[in-house]
Amino acid sequence: MAEFLRAGNRLAIGPEGLLPRQLFNYGVALDRVLDLINASILEQLGSAQADLVGEDLSVTRSIGETAHALGIQAIRSRSATEQDDVLAVFLENLGLGTLEPSLEETWETISDL
Repeated sequence: MAEFLRAGNRLAIGPEGLLPRQLFNYGVALDRVLDLINASILEQLGSAQADLVGEDLSVTRSIGETAHALGIQAIRSRSATEQDDVLAVFLENLGLGTLEPSLEETWETISDL
């Protein structure tokens, strides 16, 4: 929810303008995940957590483009609000990995959040 509100507040239409929304939960089975929650991985990349959550998207874009080109299936990192984790999946690199969606809830109004 924090990421939804953050994104909505950056737009002229606000969070209300992004509704209704459906929230899905995904069961995943992946074997090539770049885990940016691991501090040693970030250090090897010459980055820090602050680089991943700031307004400058150049670092995250560079990491994402490189990971995609290397066949990485997903990148796991802290969310920009730092309240949860995010898994960005590269569908083109999924291969034998699986994603199983299930509808968790629907948000019709802000009070549904």
